Amino acid sequence: MKENKKPGWLADAAPRIISHMNEDHSNSIVSALHAQHQIKDPEAKMEALETNGYYAQSKGERYFLVFEKTCENDSEYKDELIKHARNYRAFELRR
Repeated sequence: MKENKKPGWLADAAPRIISHMNEDHSNSIVSALHAQHQIKDPEAKMEALETNGYYAQSKGERYFLVFEKTCENDSEYKDELIKHARNYRAFELRR
């Protein structure tokens, strides 16, 4: 999937969201990658954001994790990330 020019709100929020997710909610990234791409990688990291999802880096490859809807602001983005966390809880890897 090709990255498009990001709206201002997403470009502004991306560094904060990526850092927060990788530091505090990496399990959600890992479970979404497992659910959507059947890849089990406890080291997966959020890498780049789009309005309809985000890219995760895993084992040298880049994967797009899609949201249910396209987001119009950072509040909607947060809501979609929370949906991923809830919907994919069963896909969390046990360490």
